[in-house]
Amino acid sequence: MSFQDHITEFAGLPVLTFPADPEAAVPVPEGGAGAVAWRLDCRGEDDEYHDRDFAELLDAFLDHVDGARVRALVTGLWTYAVDIENDRVARDLAAVADRLPALRSLFISELVEDQMQLSWLFQKPVTPVLAAFPQLEELWLRGTADGAAISESERMAGYDDSLVEPETKHAALRKLVMQSGGLPAGVIRAIATCDFPELTHLEIYLGSPEYGGDGTLEDLASFLDGSRFPKLRHLGLKDAEFQDEIAAAVAQAPVVARLETLDLSLGTLGDEGAAALLAGQPLDHLRRLDLSHHYLSEGMRERLRQAWPTVEVDLSDHQDPEWGRYIAVGE
Repeated sequence: MSFQDHITEFAGLPVLTFPADPEAAVPVPEGGAGAVAWRLDCRGEDDEYHDRDFAELLDAFLDHVDGARVRALVTGLWTYAVDIENDRVARDLAAVADRLPALRSLFISELVEDQMQLSWLFQKPVTPVLAAFPQLEELWLRGTADGAAISESERMAGYDDSLVEPETKHAALRKLVMQSGGLPAGVIRAIATCDFPELTHLEIYLGSPEYGGDGTLEDLASFLDGSRFPKLRHLGLKDAEFQDEIAAAVAQAPVVARLETLDLSLGTLGDEGAAALLAGQPLDHLRRLDLSHHYLSEGMRERLRQAWPTVEVDLSDHQDPEWGRYIAVGE
């Protein structure tokens, strides 16, 4: 399964598409350019391509919309030819950073399945965006890493296939979401070296080894031991084929004591992982625990419902394990 539908809201704002068709009228949102999250997609809402790439679409957008008021952007396809690699969105946005001084939230490559399979959606490092927008507070990235995009020194250091360059610093980033059907271990290790002092929300889709998701518990250690990101209040380690092992580690992890919400959803969680959560440290302080898309027995689900009466425990989307366990977001 991959993502089926485009988002309709981002950063608390309704999503409005800037037309890819140069002949189409540009919508004027009530409340001005900052009242919506603008979507830039080289495939138009008419499902047609209009022979211009992301840089051209971005220029047209800034010619028609007051960029000084734009607070949120969502990008889609970066070209009219889907076989051209995505090496341009971060670069092109960085080049016009001075025209987008109010940008605080960015979602790169919000593509759905009928546009491109998630496992085919290869990304270049997004570090140029972080460098160009020092006030950016929220960054979402959908896709996986292109190993050709990193240096030999990074590869030698174990940061293979990095989406974020190791030891990246950003003083304002509060929310980082990495959506992938298979996130390489090198990406996880690189994120763990970054300096994001204001980060409160970290969400990682680990994915399947079949699509490059070769991360292990060892790669997650820096997130779990509380040594990184001192202001973290939401941790999502999700969509993993080793979700039981993650749950067992989380049950003892020092970082949990300072969290408000914990997300272990979309993976292969079964009774073993849930039992570890029940036997581990108290979770009564959490506001929400997301275990949706799971393989839990009815008896275990009932135990979880009773364990933390003040916590909102999401046990929706029960899966039948008869034919095996599968993550929710893969290919």
